[in-house]
Amino acid sequence: MKKAIITLIILSMPHIAYAVGAGKEAEPATPSDWFFRIINFLLLVGILIYFVGGILKNSLAARKDEVERLLKEAEETAQEAKKRLAEIEARVHRREEEAMAIIEEAKKRGESEKALLIEEGNKVRERLERHAKVRIDQELKKAKDALHIEAVTLTMEFAEKKIKKDFTNKDQENLIEEYLIRIGEKKV
Repeated sequence: MKKAIITLIILSMPHIAYAVGAGKEAEPATPSDWFFRIINFLLLVGILIYFVGGILKNSLAARKDEVERLLKEAEETAQEAKKRLAEIEARVHRREEEAMAIIEEAKKRGESEKALLIEEGNKVRERLERHAKVRIDQELKKAKDALHIEAVTLTMEFAEKKIKKDFTNKDQENLIEEYLIRIGEKKV
């Protein structure tokens, strides 16, 4: 603190001395005035550098260190961000692969179910065809039996009519005798 007060007093001395001498009417500045003014300015700058230079140097060094620290932190943050970005991209890639695997599995499952449904449909169709064939065969047999019965009935009716028409009493007696001989009741 003492140095600062002494420096201020020393720096203000030439200005006070010059101000005392300028009490007259203003005269144009002579080269010697300029010379003293320049020397005064250089002394002022030198003293300022001597006393304030260390503080300024320390302040600039601290600022430089702060900027370097901030740059280092920014680089670390950028590296960390790149690392996290790579992790996130890897996670996204894994999720995409998982999604594709799920889609492929669903497609396979769908194809499997489709094949199973087709197979079951074919089995049902075959079973229905067999059932229909059996049913058709049964209906055909019923129809044949009905036709056979009807044919036999018609034939019997026709035979009965023919017999009634052509069969005489003598033919009837011969037929009865023949029948009895066959069954063994009458001996010849």
